[in-house]
Amino acid sequence: MTNQFKNGTTVIRLVCSILFLLFSFLYLYEYQADILSFAQHVLSKGVTHYNRMVGAIVITLVLWLLQIAIHTSTRINGFFHALTYFPPFILLGVLTDVTPNLESEGYIGHWFWLFPLLMIIYAGVVWMCKQMESVHHQVQNRSVLFSLWVNLLGMIAMSLLTCFIGCNDRLFHHRMHIERLLSSGQYADASKVGILEEETDSSLTFLRIWALSKQNKLGESLFEYPLVGGSDAMLPNGTSVQLVMPSESVLYKELGVVYREKLRPMDYLKALHQTKKATRVSHDWLLCAYLLDCDIDGFTRSLPLYYQLNIDLPKHYQEALTLYTHLRNNPMVVFKDPVMEADYEGFQAIRRKNKDKRVRYTKLKDSYGKTYWLYYYKKMNKL
Repeated sequence: MTNQFKNGTTVIRLVCSILFLLFSFLYLYEYQADILSFAQHVLSKGVTHYNRMVGAIVITLVLWLLQIAIHTSTRINGFFHALTYFPPFILLGVLTDVTPNLESEGYIGHWFWLFPLLMIIYAGVVWMCKQMESVHHQVQNRSVLFSLWVNLLGMIAMSLLTCFIGCNDRLFHHRMHIERLLSSGQYADASKVGILEEETDSSLTFLRIWALSKQNKLGESLFEYPLVGGSDAMLPNGTSVQLVMPSESVLYKELGVVYREKLRPMDYLKALHQTKKATRVSHDWLLCAYLLDCDIDGFTRSLPLYYQLNIDLPKHYQEALTLYTHLRNNPMVVFKDPVMEADYEGFQAIRRKNKDKRVRYTKLKDSYGKTYWLYYYKKMNKL
């Protein structure tokens, strides 16, 4: 074995090690930290908590030591060296292959039989590569650079495979990220997660409502987000609306009390106010529940109980009152604000001007996508 070959294999090993360490740490620390926090919370039943820095470092080092052990036992160098990273990459993917239904589906799942099968195939491939290694020595002596590129391509391919295996559910990632931020008191950051994305679900809607409530911004900012589920998405129910890491008891303490009977969110909020057990925070929850269900009459009846009807009202409350004033022939309340009236007229002008429904919706969304008006007309199928 020539010095050139020895130096070449050293360079290849060093480059592959650096790539693996960087990828593994960033993958765990930046991309999958929230998913692993969820997994540890569920598996430990909330007893222990995942530390993203410690977890990323420890897991990366353990997998790297595994690669070193594989290389020591196989002595695969040069052209096929990247193969020694295959088991660590697969394990990294398996570790982060977590579904939202972890508690019912289990952690390992199909990997219980698939991983051993892959390792048997891997052992066969390693044996074949060892037989071919001597044939490639002369080629590697002539072109270490070519061997380096082959290994780099192999490392990239296995990195992509890991990403494919691991959890890629964007909504689940957003949910767990918001839950982690809520648990640590970072409410402003929690309310910014996924704000530019159209796709959402009821669990994500609930978490955003809670994050905004923590900042007293429900009436000001709620309808700037994509929302689904109506008022039924305002409280966890264990099925369509899930809460994993933060405690439900904390939420109900903020709103008032917990009833033994499980009520729908709207019924719960009404019961709180009827029995005089509602907190100041729950007033906004009730008002927003009416708005989410497009019950602008119920909203208008309740609003004067908690707010003075003037221009200091939160933005969405002003929008809802303006809408109510224009939709009812004999309104209980007449709210007039010149700026709000001008905006509403602009909204209606776009509705009247554009006959094509898709064009109309696109233009309304571009100009009024953060208003209650767009939410109302879309939910009522009147766009």
